[in-house]
Amino acid sequence: MSNEHQPTPAGDAGTAIVAASMVIFGTLAITDTYEYFDFDSAVFPRTIAAALVLLALVILLQWVAQRTGVSTGAETGEPVESGGSWPRRIALVAAMLGAALAMPWIGFQVTALIAFAVLLVVAMHDPWTPARLIVYPAVGLAIVMGFYFLFAKLLMVPLPVGRWFA
Repeated sequence: MSNEHQPTPAGDAGTAIVAASMVIFGTLAITDTYEYFDFDSAVFPRTIAAALVLLALVILLQWVAQRTGVSTGAETGEPVESGGSWPRRIALVAAMLGAALAMPWIGFQVTALIAFAVLLVVAMHDPWTPARLIVYPAVGLAIVMGFYFLFAKLLMVPLPVGRWFA
């Protein structure tokens, strides 16, 4: 039997390690913002880092509750199937890394749309239907353009336009 179909025990150590790492990284990010000269430029990173720390602490508390047998209300009593595969996991990391490296060259919008499409194909388990062929790209376009509008227009965060298009 392959690894990808074996049940994964709830509350594995990897969950705790990643969550604890996120608490540390978030705390370091918050601490780093105190060196900013302009208070306005520290608001966004502090907000995101605080959310990261808070959510990671929730995950840690759930992990501890599962390990000690305290019910969190999220358990179903059935074994958890991983359902993932290493090629998909590697493709996910490669797509995200590729997007991060491509963004200075082709800009935020184009890179985000390509990354969304690649991640959609990598993550898709269900068969494609005509409805999915229409809805998924439309939702991806709305998400990317929504984030662009939020960051570039409302928060006035400078986003890469791309060297090839500048």
